[in-house]
Amino acid sequence: MGYSPTKKARKHKQATLSPMDGVRSGWRQKWPVLFFIFGFAVLMIIFYAFWLSDYAQNSIQLYIVYLNAKVSSFILNIFGMKTVADKVLISSPAFSVSIARGCDAVEAMALFASALLTFPAKWKYKLIGLFTGIAILFALNILRIISLFLTGIYFPKAFDIMHIEVWQVLFILFAVGLWIFWIKWTRKEAPHAQ
Repeated sequence: MGYSPTKKARKHKQATLSPMDGVRSGWRQKWPVLFFIFGFAVLMIIFYAFWLSDYAQNSIQLYIVYLNAKVSSFILNIFGMKTVADKVLISSPAFSVSIARGCDAVEAMALFASALLTFPAKWKYKLIGLFTGIAILFALNILRIISLFLTGIYFPKAFDIMHIEVWQVLFILFAVGLWIFWIKWTRKEAPHAQ
């Protein structure tokens, strides 16, 4: 026979709960969401404070763009495009394209990394997701540069639409999709991960 509290006992228990107990309980339930939002915002502020600095713009960003240009030119040359990468410019006898800030995928990588690092999961999964995700986004950006170069040669009228409307939207959707895939992967690998 189990114990069933009477109405009087339940009322007494409810009366002994202070209003702060309800606040604490609500805070505990919302903490993971608040930590994610606050942590994401803080990491993005730190990223942009650094990324928009003169040092990052004049040193690091130029090397990243140069790397994108070199790799893209190398792959284009495998397919006989006869390109040359000169700092931010990929040129061939048929077409030239300049890789500017924003075409280097760094901001998409920062968004992905910030969302991943602040999401509640084990660090083992965060590190695997971080390195794999950044490598995938880098490869996708190389694909974007190559496809834009080929669009400029074979479909020049579609270049602006592909550059501004199609690839920017696709890149954002892919980064968000990659993050969602990572979340599902962490939950499948470790259902009790916190």
